[in-house]
Amino acid sequence: MIKLTIFSLALLTVMAGAAVSPALGSIAANFPDVDKSLIKMILTVPSLCIIPVALISGRLTRIFTKRKVLLFGLLIYVIGGVGGGMVNNIYALLAFRAILGIGVGMIVPLSTSVVSDFYEGIERVRTMGQVTANNNLGGIISLVGSGLLASIGWRYSFGIYLLGIVSFFLVLIFFPSYTEPEEPKKSDGHFGGIFYFLALAMFFLMVLFYSVPTNMALYIQLKNIGESQITGVVMGTNTLTAFFAGIFFVQMRNLFKGITVAVMLFVMGGGILIMGLADSLAVLIAGNAFMGFGLGSLMPSIFMRVTKVVKPVQTVSAMAVISSMLYLGQFASPIILDNISVIFGDGSISFIYQFVGITMLLISIVFFCVLFSRYYAQGKKSYSNQ
Repeated sequence: MIKLTIFSLALLTVMAGAAVSPALGSIAANFPDVDKSLIKMILTVPSLCIIPVALISGRLTRIFTKRKVLLFGLLIYVIGGVGGGMVNNIYALLAFRAILGIGVGMIVPLSTSVVSDFYEGIERVRTMGQVTANNNLGGIISLVGSGLLASIGWRYSFGIYLLGIVSFFLVLIFFPSYTEPEEPKKSDGHFGGIFYFLALAMFFLMVLFYSVPTNMALYIQLKNIGESQITGVVMGTNTLTAFFAGIFFVQMRNLFKGITVAVMLFVMGGGILIMGLADSLAVLIAGNAFMGFGLGSLMPSIFMRVTKVVKPVQTVSAMAVISSMLYLGQFASPIILDNISVIFGDGSISFIYQFVGITMLLISIVFFCVLFSRYYAQGKKSYSNQ
């Protein structure tokens, strides 16, 4: 039941801000005089508010039990999530989205860090992959469910956040009550260079990935290939393949070994490029499938590496920083990519997807070159020492 509880938390977190993305077109139609960039903030404001709360979550778990922090976070999550569908003003809607972000900020660092509290060795690797799989299962449920609810009315799509009530009762009944041990003073804030590289990698990964949910509803409308509920199905495709990537994370690591990250960057980049070139719903879904599979392996790779490069007592604080960079990347994504499209003189969503896809393919090629050069150098060194 502990594992089930952890998985229920994972369902709510990574795609929390994007859960209502299938309704974005309908929301924009309901607020015709509101600038499109403000409409996109419905998805990105939660990410911005998650960041400061996630950063202090490590401190909170030394004052209150992790159980209490999770329960309070889940309560705020439900209020902020459902409340967005009950207002008639765009700024009130954004305020409730900010409240949602505060709730997620309290939940998300714990949803990954508690894995290291209960599991070790290969079971930790497997569980971390399963947590990422449940992140994406939550995406499937929220996106498809939100899309179906949006077909009734855009306000109903916010009802998807009522799923937080299930997690609330699971934590209340099954999660043990304990606080985080105090971190030694000499290690405060010192995570090491590798950790900060991983945090930066998470930021840029989210900048590139979040181009998909922030633009998908509008992209489908512009392509004239479907309605709100179709957006949920299309987005559900990438979360479905990401779910399977998380489930088979251990097998992927065993198959590709040291080049796993490079391979998955290539797969993800190729998928987004296909989306940028898509002229039919089938091609768009295929691109989403490849993109999701790559992302589903990259996320647990970063989380696992973090647990290895920091001390056990630093895990919650480290995951808080990683989570903050994850959501900062989500918030910054439309700002960075929209400005890049202006610089290149092409503001189309097709251009944004093509730019993101090509960028990821180039990064993966650089990774391959670095890895093979290291492999070749080590081989030469071994041969010369024989």
